[in-house]
Amino acid sequence: MGKLRKRRLVPDLLDRLAHRELGAEAAKALGNFGDTIVGALRDHLGDCSLPIAARREIPAILVSIGTPTAAQVLMENLLESDTTLRFRIISALNKLRRLHPEIEADSQVLETVLAAEILGHYRSYQILDKLGTPEASQDPVARALTESMQQELERIFRLLGLLYPHLDLHSAYMGLQSKNVSVYDNALEFLDNVLKSQLREMLVPLLDGKVTVGERARLASRLVHAKIENQEQAVVALVSSDDPWLRSCGAYAIGTFGIKSLEGELTRCLNDSDPLLRETARAAKQRLEQLAGKAP
Repeated sequence: MGKLRKRRLVPDLLDRLAHRELGAEAAKALGNFGDTIVGALRDHLGDCSLPIAARREIPAILVSIGTPTAAQVLMENLLESDTTLRFRIISALNKLRRLHPEIEADSQVLETVLAAEILGHYRSYQILDKLGTPEASQDPVARALTESMQQELERIFRLLGLLYPHLDLHSAYMGLQSKNVSVYDNALEFLDNVLKSQLREMLVPLLDGKVTVGERARLASRLVHAKIENQEQAVVALVSSDDPWLRSCGAYAIGTFGIKSLEGELTRCLNDSDPLLRETARAAKQRLEQLAGKAP
């Protein structure tokens, strides 16, 4: 099938992505089709009715195709609710950036997804604080939550790597895991110096070992006003925050991802005192109108 590259065979290959023995070969064959099947891969990746095991194989296929169109499909699905699939999408974009540095990523989309990930991480501290158990606890629930939070942190740093490709953020991430106080302090100082002020103010308290779980939970209560379990809830959490930068990210996401149900949030943002938020909301409303015009 991979050698023949007949488009009519693509559905059969997609159906076998979740097959334990044939999945890897099916993915390899699909990669041989190149850019011609990116539309089919987009549909498969975004279809929540399909087996998640099959959808999780799509990012690697898009990396093997390695075109700007393939990268765009990955960008469109960065707010995927399944955390494993979301991690694979982010990792796929990291690989694409290394293999094809000429392919440009939408920095505003990356900032929006990064803001959502940071809010999700703050929410985890709210939950951890309510459990009343320390981070190092051997309680099964606390341990599982802590492992999940480590994965959240890795996704945050992978997104930072996409936003700042010329900075050695991997070393900073490793430095923050170090037990050596000097190495840890240097990594934290590095981030403090290179990140934008709005991003730094939100992220550094999550990384600074001197900030307690309780303090992070209290900060989360100020930032997070909604559950974060899927794409729409992530955007609601952003746009309902008290922070103007987070709200701007949320407004941008409403337009970029075409979330018509949240158009009312954009109307409220248009009357905000923050000029960036007003302008972002105006552009997002125009984007929704454009999408509505294309719907037929």
